[in-house]
Amino acid sequence: MAHLKLLTLNIGNPSIERAKKQVDWLKQRDEDVIVLTETKNSDGCHYISSYFSDYGYDLFSLNSASRYYVYYPLSKSNDLGVMIISKIPFLRAYSIFDKNDRFFARYAACEIEYDSKILNIVGLYVPSRDASMEKIDRKKEFCTHVANWLKNKTAQNTIICGDFNILSKSHIPHYSNFLNWEYRFYDLFGELKYIDAFAFVAKDVNEYSWVGRTNDGYRYDYIFISDDLKSSLRDCRFIHQTRGENKITDHSAVVVDLDI
Repeated sequence: MAHLKLLTLNIGNPSIERAKKQVDWLKQRDEDVIVLTETKNSDGCHYISSYFSDYGYDLFSLNSASRYYVYYPLSKSNDLGVMIISKIPFLRAYSIFDKNDRFFARYAACEIEYDSKILNIVGLYVPSRDASMEKIDRKKEFCTHVANWLKNKTAQNTIICGDFNILSKSHIPHYSNFLNWEYRFYDLFGELKYIDAFAFVAKDVNEYSWVGRTNDGYRYDYIFISDDLKSSLRDCRFIHQTRGENKITDHSAVVVDLDI
């Protein structure tokens, strides 16, 4: 039995200066797969992609036992998205959206082979919104498209993670500005036999991946695993260092450990 670790983190479309700090932190991590959200076709994100894409080929890391594989879809509309960095080769990497779709970069997925098992890893960056109908409709359209896609897929050997910009109905504290269809998007994962890994491991513990200016906490970042992986779940936890002492972004990272 092999031990798989995955980390997801919202990096906030960093400047090059901040991207370098993020790379310094990420390259020391021992996770097999890293899923970064709030990426963009920007200098900072290109720096991260280039660093890990080139790792193992430059003079400094030539003798390293590690190298990385990077999937970094770029939106033609300059929208935000997801980057996947893996120590395990991709069998394939894809988005469910067309390259010309404004949501193309917000759904990044890959298949990897780990201990003779094919795993499907999906990174999501759900649009945020304000009270405007334009932003509400944009977020709802993305969630609806992803929901319809997932309904037609078997929940097996799959990890879905990222910044969902939603909360569960049971979130403490409760915020009245979330709409019923946003709660439904969270509930859908359970209905389709996905497990909220942190909620499963930590039960009634309240931890937050993002804290607003008024010091209100939100658990926006998630790792869901398909039900067949539930018996493999060893741990799921937050790393608050990224928005605390390191301050490399304003989100906490989430890590899952699985015995595959």
